[in-house]
Amino acid sequence: MIYIWYFDRQDAIQSSGFSFIHDLPRFLVLLLIMQRMSYADWGHNPLFEPEPGASVKVEVQDETGMVDLDFDFYSSERITHYGLRGRATNVFPVLSEALSHRAGKRASGNTSSELVAKIYWPEETRQSEAEILKEVEKIATETLEVKDHVPEVIWSHKFEGTSTAGIREALGIHNAQLGSRVLYIIVFRKLRPITELSGDEFLRAWWHAVVCK
Repeated sequence: MIYIWYFDRQDAIQSSGFSFIHDLPRFLVLLLIMQRMSYADWGHNPLFEPEPGASVKVEVQDETGMVDLDFDFYSSERITHYGLRGRATNVFPVLSEALSHRAGKRASGNTSSELVAKIYWPEETRQSEAEILKEVEKIATETLEVKDHVPEVIWSHKFEGTSTAGIREALGIHNAQLGSRVLYIIVFRKLRPITELSGDEFLRAWWHAVVCK
């Protein structure tokens, strides 16, 4: 008996089983279909289809215009998460002419020109991280202890059409929206870990963290 399993960030879906001995034609058709599946059919977002090399260049159109992104997926500083379900948070260095131009116009205590991208699958029903940070940023402008201690969001984007509820609704699964996730990206100015500091610089940064609790 063969059972087809589909995995995504929400959970797993199991098909009904069939005998590849008694129903050999169905099995052969399945193999032919799988042989001809594209990257998108296998679950890859078309924007991030695997290409040779250490970087992936994509362009994303949103209400602010076209945003160019050059991801360094093989950077030694990348933070990756391996698993079949959950948020699957990954952080990579990213280059972007459009976002670097926007970042240069904004006043911030962090003047780094380097950017990082956080790609993850949050639950659709929850308030987005970018919206939460915007509210925190408003509070920070009125509180000196918090000002310049909030990660600066340069750009964020929700990839429409990536909801994990889509396939469940198509299959008629009950409570398809329960725990559904969607692909999201946030670009920040790059921060350095406090462990790279020493002496007075380390103590000053540590004290800022204590005061801005």
